[in-house]
Amino acid sequence: MRGGLYLLPVIDLTGKIGEKSDLDCSILSAQDTSVVGEVIDDFHYRRAQIHQDFHTTQKDSDKLLARLFVSGVSLTPHYSPTSRATVDFNIILDSTTVVTESEKLIESGFLQGKFFDRRHICNGCGASQFNVREECAVCRSSNLVEDFYLHHFSCAYLGREADFREGEDLICPKCRKELLHFGSDYDKPGTLLICNACGHASSEVEIGFLCLNCKMDTDSESVRTGDIHSYDLTKRASSYLRAGYAFLDFTQHNPLFADLPFTLIVELNKATRFWKEDNTIFCLVNINYEHAHEIEIEHGPRQMLQTRRQFIENLHGVLCRAYEGIKKEDFIIGKYEDYMVLHGISKEDILQDRKEMINLAVSSIRLDIGPFFKVLGPEELI
Repeated sequence: MRGGLYLLPVIDLTGKIGEKSDLDCSILSAQDTSVVGEVIDDFHYRRAQIHQDFHTTQKDSDKLLARLFVSGVSLTPHYSPTSRATVDFNIILDSTTVVTESEKLIESGFLQGKFFDRRHICNGCGASQFNVREECAVCRSSNLVEDFYLHHFSCAYLGREADFREGEDLICPKCRKELLHFGSDYDKPGTLLICNACGHASSEVEIGFLCLNCKMDTDSESVRTGDIHSYDLTKRASSYLRAGYAFLDFTQHNPLFADLPFTLIVELNKATRFWKEDNTIFCLVNINYEHAHEIEIEHGPRQMLQTRRQFIENLHGVLCRAYEGIKKEDFIIGKYEDYMVLHGISKEDILQDRKEMINLAVSSIRLDIGPFFKVLGPEELI
């Protein structure tokens, strides 16, 4: 998937691409032409939501995530006898790369997998195209023939039927008596597999996996297995695609930010970009509430949430009077904590005035929610 082609729909005019296309025009009637426009519009709409970091990325994993986002469908496997992996996916990318990258993305929390099938994998070349066959346990040849073995009751001799056969008669090789009646003179307790290559005979054989790609022969105990999944984007992946690489800077480099609201990630991404490009200072204010648990027990979670929101509204007014350029969008309501991303304001400014800000913001609030600030500058965030 070169350039930005992975962000565009694959429209098949010939009907030869199959499930790798987003639309097969060869099966459309003259009345279905509007479908093409709808597919293109859907891709355009979703592509506009992806951060510019992913429009020209060179990483296969990021291309895969972006492709899933703009296509709006799951990454789905289907059986393909021509594929080295025996499966293909609904994407213009070889299945080996898809599986390798997707399994890494599951580990990093960007994809979730659903079991499709289990396959055997060649220990030599990694392909899954095999001739699965019965083989001689001694020489690994598949040149085997099946023969009955006979049990002569009177002398207890046990051997191959071919050893008893003399023309049309069955003569015991041990006692030379003729075997006339099945069930009273002898029986056939089982079969033998005889190797025509080395002569070894056994009632049990090995199952061998002969790779059709590199010709490596592996027994059933040694051959590797691997699971094939269908894949879907996680919420973490959607946030990453919308916010850009800064999402990883915040969430990977500092555990504090692993579960930040998406809107906050976007604001931090924007502030970080301005700081790097224009040296525009900013700070993140993390607002916690010391008495939240007690108030929720006594007055209920709804009352606590309403009080938090009133505090944030009051705090917005306090900051607007103290600084220019404060916007509603700078305040983000979290699940248990709230946040401010303040552009053009330093960490030191907030630390100097925070007690007065908090006192002014709580002065008209009935319940004592105990707000306190943790303030971080750019150097602590990146």
